[in-house]
Amino acid sequence: MMTRDEARGPAEEVVMLETSIPAVRTRRPELLWVGSGAWVACDPSVDATDPHRAVAYLECKDDRVYVLWVAGSGGVCEFESISEALEQIAQRLAPAAI
Repeated sequence: MMTRDEARGPAEEVVMLETSIPAVRTRRPELLWVGSGAWVACDPSVDATDPHRAVAYLECKDDRVYVLWVAGSGGVCEFESISEALEQIAQRLAPAAI
């Protein structure tokens, strides 16, 4: 039995085009501990002296993580874990799609 490529013959070679899809880069926030289960999440791409570097305030309390957004809109969000909160912050730091 002939394979599919053998049945095509030499003149009918399959050409694979190499394409690349740009990877979506996320920036992981830097966390600054401010004491007693609280952190400030900062955008690592912004200069350390820029007040716009702060993105959110996080507080762990009663087995929950509360995030108060200080950049953009959003108010307060509640998460079950710090990793969920950090993922949401990283999504906000991701560059907008073109």
